[in-house]
Formats: sequence, C-alpha cells, structure tokens
Amino acid sequence: MICPECKFDNIEGVDSCANCGQDLYSLDDPASAQRRAAGPEFISARLAELPAQSPVRVQTTDPVGLAVRLMQNSDTDCVLVMSGNSLAGIITPWDVLHKVAGPTEDLNAVTCGQVMTADPVFLRDDDDIAVAVNKMSVGGFRHIPLLQGGTPTAVVSIRDVFKHLAPHLA
Repeated sequence: MICPECKFDNIEGVDSCANCGQDLYSLDDPASAQRRAAGPEFISARLAELPAQSPVRVQTTDPVGLAVRLMQNSDTDCVLVMSGNSLAGIITPWDVLHKVAGPTEDLNAVTCGQVMTADPVFLRDDDDIAVAVNKMSVGGFRHIPLLQGGTPTAVVSIRDVFKHLAPHLA
C-alpha cells in the first residue's frame, strides 16, 4: 500500500505508514469511510476548519531553555522540534518536567533533541476531527502537528477540538 503522504511502499494491510506514521487504516476500509460519511457533520469536519495555532519551532540542537521561553512567550503548550526542514519531534511541558527539570538542571546545557518526544504522530489539514480525537485518545497526547508536504502548517490541541465539539454536545 502506497502512503499518500510520503509515497512509501508499505506492506499491504498495515494501519499506519512505516516511514511517516500516516494513518492508512481508512484507505482500504470501505466500512470506515462509510461510517465517517454517515456520522454527524461536526465530527467529520476537516481539521483545517479548526482555529489551530501556528507552529512554534526549534531545531534539535537548540537548548531546551529556548523551547521553554518560546512556550512562555507564545502562550503555547508545545514546540515542534525540527531537523532542518523536517519534523523530528515535539516538546511539551510534560517533557521538560519529567526529563530535565530540577533544582540543579541548566536548561541551556541540554538540547531539544535530547528531551523531545521523537517522531510524533501527525495528521493533515484534510483529515477529519474524528481521526484526531481517536489519535489523541489512543496515544494519550494533547497536541497533533498538521503537515502538508512534510512541512508543519499548524498544531491542533485537544482544547481546539473540545471548543469545536462542545456546542454540538450540549
């Protein structure tokens, strides 16, 4: 099965691309596509319709202190870690608190590449909200980068998803 995102030739029947992690399950599952089409419009809306944040980026060689300052100054809960122009990982406050923070730690002596969560799950602008909810729930995370052509275009948070869903659930 050829991945529509990165064009990697995967083994037939896999749920996600072995190269980029893109969801492949719904591509060969007609029942899944029918459920999405028949579902409530608000849950099958495209992620591009959400007011997502522009991605804040650092490089793998940048100090963690820079990522923390960017999160504070940008009022965001995550920073995308890039290796050149490619997404390498993501840093959230959880990563900082559990991997590096302490009374004697120098946040400028540790690189973002050492602290990041590598190879984060990502989606595309044209994926639907139901896919994002599923990925966040199964993966236990609160942020998903959106990529187009391998470049991060936005970050969708669980807060963005809840703001979209809440009026429809009342």
